[in-house]
Amino acid sequence: METETMNLTKEELRQLEDFERRRIALNQTEWWERLSMDQKFGVYQLQKFGFDLAFIRNTDDGPLAVVRRGSEFATVNHEGDVDLSPNIILRD
Repeated sequence: METETMNLTKEELRQLEDFERRRIALNQTEWWERLSMDQKFGVYQLQKFGFDLAFIRNTDDGPLAVVRRGSEFATVNHEGDVDLSPNIILRD
């Protein structure tokens, strides 16, 4: 049996990796363990006000923790800086 190899462009490969990564839903503990110590402190402070860690987004500036309280979002960058009015676009 002959196997057919797929020649993907770099963009197609990136999209496939993104798709596969999104299919694996992490739980709160797994997200928490991926945070830096500075981010953990920032997220912990926000949790006191009812925010919960939603996910971590990889950006050019490093990992960005996204927290949510109802329809409100905030972010904590890799240095632990909190942004209560982030300019982020969420996917469905």
